[in-house]
Amino acid sequence: MPSRSAFSISKSLAALAPGFCLLILAVKAQTAGSAPVVHTRQGTIQGITAGNVEQFRGIPFAAPPVGNLRWRAPIPPKPYSATLDASKFPPPCMQGRALPEFPAPNEDCLYLNVYRPAGSREGKKMPVLIYFHGGGFANGTASARDGVELAGDNDMIVVMPNYRLGAFGWLALPALDGETNNSSSGNYGFLDMVAALRWIQENIAAFGGDKDNVTIAGTSAGGIAVCTLMTARMHERLFHKAIIESGECTRTSGFIISHQAALLRGAKFAGKAGCTDSKSFASCLRSKRAAELLAASAGLDLSTANVGGSLMPIAPIELIESGDLQRIPVMVGANHDEQKHNGVATTGFPGTPGNYDKYLKNTFGPLAPVVAAEYPASAFPDPAYAAGAAASDSGVPNGIGFCPMLAELGGALSKVTQTYAYELDDPRGSGMPDSAGFEFGSMHTAEIGFLYAPIMLGEKTQEQVALAKRMQQYWATFARDGRPQGGDKPWPTLQPESENLLRFRPGGDVILPLTKVREEHHCAFWSNLGY
Repeated sequence: MPSRSAFSISKSLAALAPGFCLLILAVKAQTAGSAPVVHTRQGTIQGITAGNVEQFRGIPFAAPPVGNLRWRAPIPPKPYSATLDASKFPPPCMQGRALPEFPAPNEDCLYLNVYRPAGSREGKKMPVLIYFHGGGFANGTASARDGVELAGDNDMIVVMPNYRLGAFGWLALPALDGETNNSSSGNYGFLDMVAALRWIQENIAAFGGDKDNVTIAGTSAGGIAVCTLMTARMHERLFHKAIIESGECTRTSGFIISHQAALLRGAKFAGKAGCTDSKSFASCLRSKRAAELLAASAGLDLSTANVGGSLMPIAPIELIESGDLQRIPVMVGANHDEQKHNGVATTGFPGTPGNYDKYLKNTFGPLAPVVAAEYPASAFPDPAYAAGAAASDSGVPNGIGFCPMLAELGGALSKVTQTYAYELDDPRGSGMPDSAGFEFGSMHTAEIGFLYAPIMLGEKTQEQVALAKRMQQYWATFARDGRPQGGDKPWPTLQPESENLLRFRPGGDVILPLTKVREEHHCAFWSNLGY
């Protein structure tokens, strides 16, 4: 396998690619109706009603991770002194890119949003889906995703939590190792997710949810979180089904590193922040203002999970392949064009053969001629599409690709647990062509616009709206009983002896052998190269 040093592992691709940016969804303005009230362990919460859904926004599931609680496992929230106003979205966790429709990012950010059908009452025992947002562990917020469609149309509860990002969520240091019960620092964002799951176990019945029927789901970095929680050493039963949407929890992931590499990055961060005595790194960094730490973290690539400790003792893909995981029903999928836009900055659009050759050399080094023979520019409408296909199939440079995220991960899961595999293949799943005419296809995170967003004609065609409703039904029925149903195609399990995949398309879904889809994405070729 070529060394990763042969190409740049860029987290910014996941955060800045147009397909991702198009899906940072602004939450639609809604007219609030009655104010529903729920009594939780911490006190009374008053939310809002919008249409057929009740929303409870900005519920604290842990104490603010500030001061001496910075870089520590989250602790339970304090009881409310009065009725909690849950009508407004909470601030996103600290990050470099703020979204204008939400409050400014804040270190005090461990809140979640709950969506339930209007009129729900305690004791109804609805299935619960908790969704972890993506953003390369560096960006994003739960509030930029919307649970209205899933909750309102499918008689279920949707919960979306924040978790710590960047240096605040993933910093590893030897001084912090000694403070961490699970023996290694970093991965605080995962600990936040566990805290949210524990809060759900304690409180979701008050909203009408069934604490014994919880599904965890996540896209991209959120998908890595789902893999991690499935393979974590936990004595509690906090969830019962899992959905991994374009999750880079494979060997080629640029978002999972060794603990030693994380410690080295942490030490560089401490020095850049002005903390130069290794014995006092932790206390010095805790004395800094959040804005100072955010500035010091720029360019240091601190947004990665690291292997070590009880939550990630070994890389998730290795534990999955060994069968050492919670054997629960799983849905796993990827998008047809995960990194279709990846090469355009080099090839241009319309592209040129010369610029395509430049892209291949920059990305694959000495293997450029081999990749060019497998993906000849003449086989595509434009060289930019050849570059996009190579990146989308292989996952180079950061693991975001069909072959690792579905062929490798789905194949491993199917051997050890009940698995359902899908591919989203909508030629305009990531939006209309750009001003130059480049067609994005269904890029990384494209499924968000079909599952976790308001679905309206005008923004989508009639066929896309119908596709969104089918996908939501499949997700909801899977959350209900572990068997996805929702269209005219019964969704078979993915099994080693009869591999089947459901390909979602606006004009009609199709069942295909995974072997055939692997061939379409050249997975054997990439495997032979060591990717």
